[in-house]
Amino acid sequence: MWPFDNNNQQVYQQYAQAYDSGNYNGFDPFQALGHITQFMQGAPLDTQHNLYRQHFEQMPYEQRAALVQQMPYEYQADPNDTNALAHNFARLGQERPNLLQTIFSHPLLLGASVGLAGLIAKHMLSHHQQQQQQQGYGNQQFGGGYNQGFQGGYQQDQYQQQGQYQQQNQNLQQEVDQLRSEEQELRRELSEEEQQQPRHHRHHNQGY
Repeated sequence: MWPFDNNNQQVYQQYAQAYDSGNYNGFDPFQALGHITQFMQGAPLDTQHNLYRQHFEQMPYEQRAALVQQMPYEYQADPNDTNALAHNFARLGQERPNLLQTIFSHPLLLGASVGLAGLIAKHMLSHHQQQQQQQGYGNQQFGGGYNQGFQGGYQQDQYQQQGQYQQQNQNLQQEVDQLRSEEQELRRELSEEEQQQPRHHRHHNQGY
């Protein structure tokens, strides 16, 4: 039951619903142990510790006491100290996972394995949903179809911009050429005017 597998989403939902309702009829405790073992071997230790503590806090004292009695001496803890019990249980899962079946075979603990698997499944579904929401939010930030067709659209825009630039350059060049031509014409007229002005000033003004 770690990491999240879309193919097993229905199984997660069944376990999570059983956890919410408290009805574990029809679930195989040893199959649940398989899910717990997978979680113990793959999930981050802080995640494990938090879920185990939450599970032990909800367990009746008799079940916690039975669990402690079933665990090897070096992993035992005060049944009322759920934090230490969660820590030792996580350590046992890392170091001696083969003992889980023996521990949960106690008559008081058979249902507890399904309950723990249900809590893990509920966490898995919640965590997966948060990740999807974050990804969806990220896609909205950058545009829904940012990746889809981005390359083609970018290239098309680039070609259009290049064509626009070329057309603009041509227009600018024509304007520059026209301005230069007008400038040359003005210079020529000014030069003629300067030459004619001393002797034909009045005649020149009348001509314009």
